[in-house]
Amino acid sequence: MSYTISEVATKLGLTKDTLYYYEKEGLLPPIARDKSGHRKYSDSDLEWIFLIRCLRDTNMPIYKIKRYVSLLVESGGNSIPERREILQEHEALLIEKIKISQNFQKLIEKKLAFFDHALKADNSEEIQCMDYITEWEQFKAIIGGFQYE
Repeated sequence: MSYTISEVATKLGLTKDTLYYYEKEGLLPPIARDKSGHRKYSDSDLEWIFLIRCLRDTNMPIYKIKRYVSLLVESGGNSIPERREILQEHEALLIEKIKISQNFQKLIEKKLAFFDHALKADNSEEIQCMDYITEWEQFKAIIGGFQYE
């Protein structure tokens, strides 16, 4: 099946300008054209665009995506080890970012628990908004410190 650029943009939640940009930057293998010169995207093209969007949404730099595409176009199956390495390196970065985000989420969760504790306190001094240093010291005392990983 083939799709127009508008259909692809709608299906994948992108703009036509984004698709033009991907093509201009060499992030896509060549897109087929009809007799009038209009782009005709295949199901395979959609899968490819979805992969590019995934890589971009996870902050893979354009130059690495270009490298991945050029390896595929120029070397095909012979470039599998190199393309795998690109994705493996990117996955390792994602895992590290997830770990950092999880640590931040734990801090926020503990901070919310601190506020819940302060709001339930009978002592009005515990409820009053403190200066940052005092609040932070009380927060650390409640959670037993905080380890940065």
